Amino acid sequence: MMPLIGRREPAAWIAALLVVWALIAATGFASRDPDSAFYAVMSARLANGPLSGIIAPEWGGLWNGTGLWQEHPIGIYLAPIGLVWAGYPASQAAYAIGIATALACLLLLARLARAAEPSAGRSALVLLQLVPAAFVFRVRANQEYPMLLCLLVVLLALDGVRRSWAWGLAVAAGVVAALLVKGVFVAIVLLGAGVWVLVNPLRVPGSMARPIAALAAAVLASVAVALVYDQLYLSAAGTTFWAGYWRRQLGPVADAAPGAGALPLVYHSFFYLAHLAWLSAPWGAALVALAIGWFTRARDGWRALPDALRGASVFALAFAAVTIAMLSPSGRFAERYLFSPIFVTAAIGIAVACRTWPAIPVAIAQIERRIPFLPVLVWLVLIVGRLGLGPLLPRPRFW
Repeated sequence: MMPLIGRREPAAWIAALLVVWALIAATGFASRDPDSAFYAVMSARLANGPLSGIIAPEWGGLWNGTGLWQEHPIGIYLAPIGLVWAGYPASQAAYAIGIATALACLLLLARLARAAEPSAGRSALVLLQLVPAAFVFRVRANQEYPMLLCLLVVLLALDGVRRSWAWGLAVAAGVVAALLVKGVFVAIVLLGAGVWVLVNPLRVPGSMARPIAALAAAVLASVAVALVYDQLYLSAAGTTFWAGYWRRQLGPVADAAPGAGALPLVYHSFFYLAHLAWLSAPWGAALVALAIGWFTRARDGWRALPDALRGASVFALAFAAVTIAMLSPSGRFAERYLFSPIFVTAAIGIAVACRTWPAIPVAIAQIERRIPFLPVLVWLVLIVGRLGLGPLLPRPRFW
């Protein structure tokens, strides 16, 4: 199997990341995305304020808000605050962490693609950077990439648990981190983990009981952390966190129901399906075509795939389907809620495409022979281009 990362490439990735961090600091970059701009400003404010303000932030006039900020737990702020305390410019720290998290996701997604199809790893490192979702979310300071990273860590660790119980710590860390970053949306990570355990897409040997037990222990750990978090919040703010948070986050689920019938559910389902296909294009289409072919009895293409790639395809499609089913009843909907399934679908779609059309990895390999560190250079050019031309670049939208 071709290595995903060459011996000298880690140093190149680190150097590229440091160059980008320096550019962000030197240019005073600020995103036009309202959510990212909010989290960047809030991270800077908390890093320079008292510790009690970190556990219980206040709106402080941002978005004309007043009182306690209870949109999510404070996990999204912790890494930027640490970077500010290490000496990085406060207003840009959240963007720097966002870029580093996105890079980690790229490497793990390429690892997933290579595990499903050995020829796809290097191609995925390049092609995942070119899907529409990557352009929309290139430089962000919000929760989408951290949540995807939590999911990928949990999936990797669940396979590891089949070999050693020590991986259970990583499963718990990923679930707890997802809870602290985006609260109720930890459900997407748990959905993905549950489907992963049931499908065992990469056909890792070992008992299913081990990953199920590790996942159950991770849920218990997250409950314990949630209780401790509530006590810390009560000490800092004089009120609890979770009661008000659950009312706010779960309320929109009921908003679409009264008197509206099935129409909102159908519309939201179409919204998510359309954005899944568009933002993972063209690679998500490879998976959709595979599924359609199976259901229409044109199954030769499916049968020609190796077992691990079939399993990975089932996982990606099932994960997307159950996530859409969970999200569609809510009165609040947005493309970012489907962020993790979009990138998982794109990664496995690339693996399917590399298997179906071997010319793709061959072409990438030929380019790499002429351009050393091709994935690193593509990443650096795209990030620098976004930093320099961001205000001039249109946002690629489905509608």
